[in-house]
Amino acid sequence: MAPTTDLTRRRFLGAAALTGAAVAVPALRSADAHADAPTLGDLPTAERRYLEKERRAGLAAVAGGAGLPFLTGTQLASMLAARDVTSVAVTTAFLDRIDALNGDGMFSVPSREPTIPVFGDNGKLNAYVRSTRDLALTMAEDADAALDAAAKGGAPLPFGAGVPVALKDIYAVEGVELTIGCPLAKGNVATGDSVVAERFRASHMPIIGLTHTGPWTNDDTCPQTANPWKRDRCVGGSSGGSAAAISARLAVVATGSDTGNSLRNPAQNVGVGSIKPTYGLIPKYGVTVSSTSLDTCGPMGRSMADVSMLLGVMAGPDPRDPRSEQAPEFPGGFPLAPRPGNKPFAGLRIGSTVDTETSPARASWAPGILARLKATEQQFIDLGAEIVKITPAVSNLGNTTYFQAKAKDPNNGTTSISAANVYSYAENAFTLKDTYATTAAQSAPIEGAVRTRFRTSIATIEAQKTLLQNRANALTPEDLFGAQRVRREYSEAWAKIFADNDIIACLWPQKVQTPPVRANDQTGGFSGVESSRPNTTGWPCLNMPVGRDENTGIPVGIDLAAPFGADAVILQLAIDYQEHHPYHLDIPTEL
Repeated sequence: MAPTTDLTRRRFLGAAALTGAAVAVPALRSADAHADAPTLGDLPTAERRYLEKERRAGLAAVAGGAGLPFLTGTQLASMLAARDVTSVAVTTAFLDRIDALNGDGMFSVPSREPTIPVFGDNGKLNAYVRSTRDLALTMAEDADAALDAAAKGGAPLPFGAGVPVALKDIYAVEGVELTIGCPLAKGNVATGDSVVAERFRASHMPIIGLTHTGPWTNDDTCPQTANPWKRDRCVGGSSGGSAAAISARLAVVATGSDTGNSLRNPAQNVGVGSIKPTYGLIPKYGVTVSSTSLDTCGPMGRSMADVSMLLGVMAGPDPRDPRSEQAPEFPGGFPLAPRPGNKPFAGLRIGSTVDTETSPARASWAPGILARLKATEQQFIDLGAEIVKITPAVSNLGNTTYFQAKAKDPNNGTTSISAANVYSYAENAFTLKDTYATTAAQSAPIEGAVRTRFRTSIATIEAQKTLLQNRANALTPEDLFGAQRVRREYSEAWAKIFADNDIIACLWPQKVQTPPVRANDQTGGFSGVESSRPNTTGWPCLNMPVGRDENTGIPVGIDLAAPFGADAVILQLAIDYQEHHPYHLDIPTEL
């Protein structure tokens, strides 16, 4: 066992991978080892032709004076495969830009609990908590050697080889400090790679740094990171550092995670793309999670084709995360090119809840955001789609009249425990029990990270641990099965809406209010619709930019969701949309 004096991958980051799924479900795929990401030669002819077009566009942009960080990921990948540019040159360009614009990523300030520091506003973009120049350049040199060999007839490489990638500060990278958004975890060095980091190494994608997140990912604003469009505004959390890095051209692709909207919320606010994939599609081993059955790892990128490219590298089963062996297969891979013509959505019925959402109150919606959401519906119609107005499914997960645990909350003995809280209390206590139990004498970084998560002093942390364990101990097997039944009913209600209306995907708003002004240790947020829908159901849901709020100039995004396993469907729709409405190429105004 790894030493308890370190915040190790096994004890801390791998906690989710070491625990079993709460409910057994029929396997949807074989338990074979992860298949390699597709090579350029594996792609359909139409996609190869499109990527050659992208390569020429990238070369033309560079000839016109554009820096390499301003190209898309698929442009860079195509140029690298053709040996038009080296991975060392691309990686260096991003690293130099990080050095110039990011500032000290470890800058911290006191939190609302004076004894506990949190990462704060360092006066610059502050998208990265740390860059990894030496690692990245070593990986880039190896990528160039492999790309050169492939170009001379050697073993083909995954499409994307040589493109640098940033990881959210919850993904273990062997030998790299990992703080999960907590300054008190300083000095912790990951003892091994997460599955995702392993796959980036195998695909020759240089790791250029770890990006900011809220403490233990529990934050809706990520206030330490500046929004590149309006630096005084929050970027959104918890994957805010990754989103800001891509928007500010400090990265072109990056990883995030999503418990309730943490991949989609920050993407919306800075004009980049992301997808919360089907649950289990990306193994979580070596990744710090907040909620075992809700958290999903996912990619972010400049364009939706970039997102799809990165998903092709990250996705696939791994026995260290049993949930990943239950995810659907994608033998055809994920799309990288738009469909031809001006009506790619012809004959498709796509749902929309833009007019039927009731929470938050419509009067609180930012007019400029609503205008863009309505304009997006019309753009889908213009591309040939039939927009079907649907009413969202009703959730009983928080309705204690419909369902409640047999016992009351032991914190006060009177509060009923809802279905959502049943599995939340059980999962957190079980998944993180070893972590919560760690004392400062055993591991100061672990204990400090726990206190940062709850902003509690040493004097009160033991009471917090006791409360969490008591809540879990109050639950019975009947409570757990009953709560998951309510959750399943919600998923089935959404499936019925799709079937009854014969729709293949659904548009719905993400955040509908202007991002709040940044304030250190900000723990509130800004309102959106029921953003945890795809986490509760396990369905895939992406967010793509659809223009800017005319009143603030801040980007607006929209969610696009589909049933379990339909990741490729919504990615294709988004790639088609961006071919006609390339808002993702807009450059932030406050770099």
